[in-house]
Amino acid sequence: MTSINFSGKRTIIVRKELNLQNEIKIQNMILIAPDKFKGTLTATQVARIIDSELPGDCLMMPMADGGEGTAEAIASATPGWVQRNGYFVHPASATAAIDSSAVIGLERVDVRRHDILSASSAPLGVAVREILKGGCKKVIIGVGGTSTCDGGLGFLEALGLERLHEYRESLMALCDVKVPLTAPAGSPSALMFAPQKGAGPVDLPILKSRLESIGRRWPHRRSEFDGAGGGLGFALASAIGCRACLGAEYILELNDVDWDKISLVVTGEGRVDEQTAQGKVVAVMQHAAARHNIPTVVFGGYVEPRLRSARVISTCDTPPAHLSAGLAEENLRLAVRRAVAEGLL
Repeated sequence: MTSINFSGKRTIIVRKELNLQNEIKIQNMILIAPDKFKGTLTATQVARIIDSELPGDCLMMPMADGGEGTAEAIASATPGWVQRNGYFVHPASATAAIDSSAVIGLERVDVRRHDILSASSAPLGVAVREILKGGCKKVIIGVGGTSTCDGGLGFLEALGLERLHEYRESLMALCDVKVPLTAPAGSPSALMFAPQKGAGPVDLPILKSRLESIGRRWPHRRSEFDGAGGGLGFALASAIGCRACLGAEYILELNDVDWDKISLVVTGEGRVDEQTAQGKVVAVMQHAAARHNIPTVVFGGYVEPRLRSARVISTCDTPPAHLSAGLAEENLRLAVRRAVAEGLL
């Protein structure tokens, strides 16, 4: 859909069924491609807020990284998808897209009372099995945003350990980070995300031992995505042997951006920190823009001080504890307005 306001500004929302990529004649557009600001604003809301504050012609492309909103982003990028209860289906290709976070997501639990040691990825395995029984031949799984750190063992058990080879071609993993299942102390792995899922100091050695044990059960394959989703990436990419890739890269490819029309990329996410470089939307968009010699401006709900710069902008000075959607929107609007006034946008 294309909208033109009274000032002559044009905003285009990428949707392939409208064949807009072939029809757009506008040059020097600003590509707005943010992820969600987790817990406050969806990717679409972030894109619209940024667009409303920019004077130039814009192309809006809300993104996802394999976490919440991934299935919706896939459905928005390509035609023919139908929303079902908790997932999307493309009847013509007999393909389904589901976010693991919709079934075993961190936002579905109270972290203060969450028992990470008993949290299981089995419900996702049950859901995927039922989708395949319902007639789909392929299921694309957004791996990020889980409340689990079980190495995907519950997921594998729900599918049936003796039948895992049957799922190799029918499942695909879209991951939000590139980290191994386990690693030496201080190095990124599935364990680094456990504290935000409620794991305390006593839990971490237990979880590490469990993850190491699970890794030894399937020793012949290793993937760079094994640590995603509390080890769900390992279950899919290494134990089963499914195709796996970064969710943000997959969705960017689906949207098939005509980079010759883009003069600036504006992206963002709720928190920009050391995890961002491991495959999050911001990093993927920065790298894609750099390959085409296009500058980038990043807005983070919160950006760690050492990562801030003139073009990496924090909308909040301190990490927000419980920020309302209204305040998150206000902070973002003010940050975009300042960037416009400074000539960055």
